Amino acid sequence: MALGALLWAWWLRRPKDGDRLHLPARWPLRGRPIVNGNEQEVWQALRQIFPDHAVVVKIPILRFTKLHEARDLNSSKRSAKARADDRLKSEQWLEMLDGLYATFTVCTLKGKVVGCVDVPGKLALTKASRELKEALLLDCGIAYTVVNAFNLPDASTMRELFLGELPVQTLEHQVTRGGDSEFHADLAAFTLQQAGGAS
Repeated sequence: MALGALLWAWWLRRPKDGDRLHLPARWPLRGRPIVNGNEQEVWQALRQIFPDHAVVVKIPILRFTKLHEARDLNSSKRSAKARADDRLKSEQWLEMLDGLYATFTVCTLKGKVVGCVDVPGKLALTKASRELKEALLLDCGIAYTVVNAFNLPDASTMRELFLGELPVQTLEHQVTRGGDSEFHADLAAFTLQQAGGAS
C-alpha cells in the first residue's frame, strides 16, 4: 500500500510534456547597456583617476569576499550541533549577501580589490544598504564611497581614500616650499649631524 502511495505521488509530480520548458527558437531577450548615463560619467572619471587599476562594473561583493571560518570549525572538540549551527549561520549570511554588489569595483591589475563605489540611481541608495556595505567592506579592508556624476570627489581625495596616497596638494606644498622652510632646515641639520658624526 505504501509503495502504491509513493508511485501515485510520483505520477502526480512528474513533469508533463506541456509543462517542460523547451529552448526557444528566438530568446525573449535583447542586449542593453550595462551602465546608465550617470554611471557612464562616473566610470570614465574613475578610469582617469585610477589609470593603473581596473575599474570593474557591477560584480557581486561575494565574488571578492568570503566568510571567515573558525579554525576549529571541524574540530572534534566541538559538538556536532555547534558545527552544524556554524554552517547554518554561514549559509544564512551567504544567502543574505547574495545579489549585493557595488556599481564599480576598483582593483589592482592582479585582481586585489582596493575600493568600491556606488552611484545612486533613480531610487536613492537606502541607508541600511549603504551602512551594510560600509561595515562589510571596512571589515575586509576595502574602501567604500557613494558618489554621483554631479558631485565627484577630486582625484587626490579618491586616491587617498582607496590607496592611502597623500593628496597631491599636500605633496606639491611640501615639494615647492622654499629652501629656508622648516622641512629643509631640519633636513640640512640632519645632514650636518651625519657629516659631523662621520668625521
